[in-house]
Amino acid sequence: MSIPEPTGRRNRGLKQSVGDMLRSMVVVLAVVGAILLVTWRPQPAAVKAVTLEPLVTLASGQASFPVLVVDVDAQPTSVRWESTPASDGEIVWHVGYVTDEGEYLQLSQSSAEGDLYLEEQTSEGVVLEDFSDLPALVQSLTAEGWVPLEGLGDDGRRSLVRTNDGSTTVISGTGSWGHVGDAARNLVLP
Repeated sequence: MSIPEPTGRRNRGLKQSVGDMLRSMVVVLAVVGAILLVTWRPQPAAVKAVTLEPLVTLASGQASFPVLVVDVDAQPTSVRWESTPASDGEIVWHVGYVTDEGEYLQLSQSSAEGDLYLEEQTSEGVVLEDFSDLPALVQSLTAEGWVPLEGLGDDGRRSLVRTNDGSTTVISGTGSWGHVGDAARNLVLP
């Protein structure tokens, strides 16, 4: 039987310290953190539905115009009965919706007049002079007094505006002209 003889080299595995282990863990955690940072995608917030009834009742009792809602496949997500910075003290009926396609749609009504109010509600919309390229539904709405506006903002907002009976009604959305026209066609009393 032979007895192993020392080689004179130190065995590094026996000399590792707690500090070495901590440094290794920091390196591994840094790599895992970098991977998570690159691949992490935040989950969009769930759409929170709101109930229209309490404010519909209040607005209908106070408004000098018939308060309307949009009767399409869309979920109401915000409702307000208050003045806005551009409404010059006039109260605005506002209902925001999310459509089944995930697009934004809004209805605004007020006795407010003026360019500032329209700019606010239409994302600085500019009146379309030529609407021959618009869907037939929207063209038929123009014959009923609706005016199409194309927003200048980054959200690609399209709006239809009608003034009658002392109030201005704005249907605005990020969806197609067909969706905006369909909303304008389906305004109902609540």
